[in-house]
Amino acid sequence: METTKKQKKHFEVPGTYVILTALIVLMILLTYILPAGTYDFAEDGKTVIPGTYHHVESNPAGIMDFFNCFFKGMSKGSGTIFLIFMIGGAFKMLEDTGTIKAAIAWLIKKTKGNYKIILPAIGIMMAALGSVGAGNNIALAFAPIMIMVCKKLKLDPIVAVAAMYIPSSTGTVSSPIEPFNTLIGQEIAGLPQMSGAGVRLIAWIIFVAVAIGYIVRYANRISKDPGKSIVGCYSDDEEIGDQDAALADVADKLTVRHVLCLIVLLAVFVVYAYGTIKYTWGISQLGACMMILAFASGIIGGMTPDQMEKSFAAGAKTMTYSALLVGFANALSVIMTDANIMHTVINAISIPLGALPAALSAVGMFIVNLLMNIFISSSSGQAYVIMPLMAPLADVVGVTRQVAVSAYCFGEAIGNPLFPTAALIMGICGIAGVKYDKWLKFVVPLTGILGGLAIVFLVVTQTLGWC
Repeated sequence: METTKKQKKHFEVPGTYVILTALIVLMILLTYILPAGTYDFAEDGKTVIPGTYHHVESNPAGIMDFFNCFFKGMSKGSGTIFLIFMIGGAFKMLEDTGTIKAAIAWLIKKTKGNYKIILPAIGIMMAALGSVGAGNNIALAFAPIMIMVCKKLKLDPIVAVAAMYIPSSTGTVSSPIEPFNTLIGQEIAGLPQMSGAGVRLIAWIIFVAVAIGYIVRYANRISKDPGKSIVGCYSDDEEIGDQDAALADVADKLTVRHVLCLIVLLAVFVVYAYGTIKYTWGISQLGACMMILAFASGIIGGMTPDQMEKSFAAGAKTMTYSALLVGFANALSVIMTDANIMHTVINAISIPLGALPAALSAVGMFIVNLLMNIFISSSSGQAYVIMPLMAPLADVVGVTRQVAVSAYCFGEAIGNPLFPTAALIMGICGIAGVKYDKWLKFVVPLTGILGGLAIVFLVVTQTLGWC
């Protein structure tokens, strides 16, 4: 007699698209509850004028706004979406020349596969790029290479995402020269550019060291016991597989074409980093750099025009999931902006800070800026909205403006990896195939550690009267 066993159904966390859609629905419901309001802006059209918040006519989102917000979100994030497709195409062309495989084999051979050397080296590089405002975009561009490295090291996709994004994001936390956080914040707060650089540099070293140490510790744990991986480690049947002898042979045959392609790759990102610092380049210029990399790789690699076309298209195709995530993430802010509740939320959570002691007010500013990442994922955009409110508020509650700027920088950088509205981290997770809930399981403890460090820093510097 054949018996049937009823298997218990285990709850499965929904996919990232489902989570984002649910958040959009929740936000639409809030447009019927929260009053509409806005601040007045200065002549530049970006800087909020403190004390000018006022209610405006309510404009709650309807059923058509729900369906239309996805298109608007795609339009708003079109630059990042196109960039993701360009990255996919460019790196696929570079990969098809054999350069990436040969370079990874060389790296593994020279370090003897020691991730304890590889991950800190990559982390320091990304943190340095983050400190000048170029890191997060480059993290997105380098993600495909890091995934291949982690496959060879038999780590997991979370290590690939973390190694690219976490040091880069942490590098902006307290950098004295970061143009989109620190320098804009100081400008709006009326502070000299790069003032307090020594204190910020000390904090920068501590935060970056903790972030890199956290990643290496996780890699060490799953290397010893793959069962402790949050998403499952890469294994022998993955794309790269366990082919040490073959890869060693490839490393011995690193050709002139490979070396030239690597020089182009390095030059592209050096030029972009310089352009970011000197000329405030953005994703448009990075897109141009990706096309330079694509054409140069194809030509140097000896590919025919037809091969270049097929390779680029195949690479762009692999990025579809990641690119669409950006549009879904942006749809949230579209709903809030169109319904005029963005500034209502900002005004409501900033009011209680005036009732706290100075040191706690500094901590409150950090928490407010941390939460603002849910609604405003752009660092410079957040600066223009938040700092005009925080600077005068700091004077009222006795917080020094230098501390207020740090509270903004800490909140913006530490909060970015947490929220699905941050298009870049969603894009990198999409490339690596890491679900949002799995990413949270990894990053929430680190956020708690970095948040604790930020609170200690703010309390100490405010107590010492840092200005």
